[in-house]
Amino acid sequence: MACAVALSVFCLPGAYAQDRIVSIGKSPFTAEEDANGMHGKLVDLVRALDRVTHSTSKIVIRPFARSLEQTAAGEADIHIPLIQNGDAPPPKGLAYVNEVDFGQNPFVIYSRKQDALDAGALLRNKKLRIESEPGHEALFPFPISPTYCVPCTLRKILIGRADAMVVPAEIVDPLLTDAQFQGIHRALYKVFPVRALVSTKRDSTAARRYLADGMEQLRASGELPKITPSQAYTDWQP
Repeated sequence: MACAVALSVFCLPGAYAQDRIVSIGKSPFTAEEDANGMHGKLVDLVRALDRVTHSTSKIVIRPFARSLEQTAAGEADIHIPLIQNGDAPPPKGLAYVNEVDFGQNPFVIYSRKQDALDAGALLRNKKLRIESEPGHEALFPFPISPTYCVPCTLRKILIGRADAMVVPAEIVDPLLTDAQFQGIHRALYKVFPVRALVSTKRDSTAARRYLADGMEQLRASGELPKITPSQAYTDWQP
């Protein structure tokens, strides 16, 4: 009888429940949170996956390293995204969802035009001051310092306080339309596949099915490229 009154919504099985927790690594343009809420193409992707799979995810945006750690600890079902570096194992406590392709991600070297660097230069000179986003250090066979402010690192490069930054093109390229960054040079470092990860402490069967079925439906409908456009590398300069 109590379930028939105004509070009945709280008596319904599964009311307001989420089917999973998806932790997204915080990054400019792909996953951000501000006064307007969560936004970015990875947030849009998870919402689209929910829609086509008729399910509900609790989305959390966390600093990259914390997202990986908390997913490994079982506090989230899925972490996205992570660059897969060849046969290197995933971070401890996590497993790649290899059956789902999230596309290719070109990493680009951003340096000063008057001291332009390429991949060979980074590999030869271990004394270069190179920065990248937290969580990407293992991708590189040379010393990396973390950056928590991409525009700040671009400014450091221009005034000679850093030599280069190596990050996904989608993170920096939109900033290069700003006149203050016209002295930045671009060069391809490497193209990496992008994966989701699941915790090895949880049964990941349902999470893997959610990703596989959802991505397949988004591809079949033609919606996926509209949410996450192809990241093929294009050689151009500001």
